[in-house]
Amino acid sequence: MKALITLLLLIAVVALWLASNYDRTGLFNTEIVKPHLVQDNLIEPPTKHITADHDTFNNDKSVVSPAENDGQLVIMTRPDWSLDNNLLSHFNRLELAAEQGDTTAAYVLGMNLRNCYFVPHDDAELAERLQQAYQFNDNGEAAAENAERYEFCLGVDKQQRNQFYAYLEMAASNGFVPAQEAVALITPEQYMHAAGYAKLERNAYVAKRIGYIQQQVDFLLSAAQHGSIKALIKLSQLHYAQTVGKDGRLQAYAFNQMIMELTDDTDLYNRYNWFQQRALPEFTAEEVEQATAISEQWLNTIKANGTLYLHNQE
Repeated sequence: MKALITLLLLIAVVALWLASNYDRTGLFNTEIVKPHLVQDNLIEPPTKHITADHDTFNNDKSVVSPAENDGQLVIMTRPDWSLDNNLLSHFNRLELAAEQGDTTAAYVLGMNLRNCYFVPHDDAELAERLQQAYQFNDNGEAAAENAERYEFCLGVDKQQRNQFYAYLEMAASNGFVPAQEAVALITPEQYMHAAGYAKLERNAYVAKRIGYIQQQVDFLLSAAQHGSIKALIKLSQLHYAQTVGKDGRLQAYAFNQMIMELTDDTDLYNRYNWFQQRALPEFTAEEVEQATAISEQWLNTIKANGTLYLHNQE
């Protein structure tokens, strides 16, 4: 009888020990798994960069989401718009391709026409330009460059050269980021002259100029959303100068944060880090938090689009 009681007590002790061990194991597993899930929700993996060629742009290209590309940004290569021989030998082919919807052809033609826009149109203008170069005693380098550019553009008339903006706008309106960046480099005065608006009466002139500047900003915003650091830099400059939008300095601070996040250039990073440190005393803690939220929202859009255009890559 005693042996039976002892056996029953032993079985009870073993059962209690097993139950206690099971509870501790369940608690241990809960403590490990739950923080891991929270970490996955709050901390994004570091952005990875991979390289890909970008020779054409397709408007129908699907947007790459972070879930599809694992947070990676594809570094896009801008097309090389330089041409061999002279522009006239390529003009008809590029013009036809652009008219058929080839955005790369429109971009290449627009960039070369813009280059020729600043080149002498005839021998007399070339002679004048060469004389100016010789007066600066540049050992003939500027004169040789002027002569070379003149030969490249020879045969393309003034009216054709003035069409540079039309082709760049064609590509930019179709979402071609390098063309959108290029439009930002065209001053309002150059645009007004090339488009034939230079002699409009004042009110009409001002309206056209304002419309062009707004179009520049729209193209810059689109390019920036697709990871163009050049566009982010230009937008930062415009907002800092308070020439567009509202809360300009705060917006510039947010764009500077994006530039620092995306660039792989140490010098550029250090330059904008210095800008940020200098600007920081201007803002309250709430304003800095607001700028950080703006920056994060933009970066999420850029990562969703999945592309990156480095500022020092042509």
